[in-house]
Amino acid sequence: MMHSFRSKHAEFDGFSEYFARDVRPILKDRDAVRQAAVRKGLIGAVLSTAVLLSVSSLIILYFDNPMFGIFLVGLAMMSGFVVFGASTNSIRKETKGRIVSSVVEYIGWTFDADVINYDIRPFAELFLIPNRIDRSSFEDRLSGQAHGAQFHAVEAHFERRTRDSKGKTRWSTIFRGQLMQIQFPTRTYGRTIVLREKGLFQRKKRGDMKRIGLADPVFEKIFEAYGTDQVEGRVILDPAFMQRMVDLEAAVSGKNIRYGFDADTLFIAVETRNQFEAGSMFSPLARPERTQAILDEVGAVFDIVDAMLAAA
Repeated sequence: MMHSFRSKHAEFDGFSEYFARDVRPILKDRDAVRQAAVRKGLIGAVLSTAVLLSVSSLIILYFDNPMFGIFLVGLAMMSGFVVFGASTNSIRKETKGRIVSSVVEYIGWTFDADVINYDIRPFAELFLIPNRIDRSSFEDRLSGQAHGAQFHAVEAHFERRTRDSKGKTRWSTIFRGQLMQIQFPTRTYGRTIVLREKGLFQRKKRGDMKRIGLADPVFEKIFEAYGTDQVEGRVILDPAFMQRMVDLEAAVSGKNIRYGFDADTLFIAVETRNQFEAGSMFSPLARPERTQAILDEVGAVFDIVDAMLAAA
């Protein structure tokens, strides 16, 4: 019996038939590879864990250093997860690419799992991401058109390098999440940005942009807005639009959303967990729930575009 996938977007009408005909047979054929990878991963995980647990037991029994032995027990458990992950990484990555591509290509979008570089200058110029980024990586780029708006999104990870008192280099994450661009068919003018409220650390200006008071006191407590045109900024940032941005943050299970208009483009930065993942390798690749999860995530992206177009 053919599984019926859920989606509220007309663009996905007929996806269930497409999946049953063109995607499911390929996933079923590759399931033997998944099973072999899982077996190999479990054997490797058990062996590595057993070895380290044995060493831990000897240290606890014969040396007066039980804390180090307990540390090795934790290391043993961690090594099992690492070994299993390494053994299943290839089929996991392949499955992710195949399912996500099948979903986005069905609606005429494109997906690139591996992204070498991405132009982040507009986000930095709008104060949506830190100016100082010492190391960056990108993955899972989506692009396409929705109702006349050109859409781009990418997952980004930014880090900053510091040195401790001994001169040892340390890397700390300063942003991990989604960067999105939506180019509207109609123009806006000037720049308007909305950042998280900084309390006592808020500023009167950001570059050439001055502080804009928000009409709704609820959003005034959450965000701080700046713009080159005060009148235009208040028109754009009406309560309905601000609520859509709060809803967007929840739709992608994110936090600390900030965004800005520059000419005809809306830029969004929101901190999120990894998106478009393949799911557990302990269940069949063709299991409908695996594809439904990715379908929902892509549908959330479509919600973003639709909400922004409605607010424009």
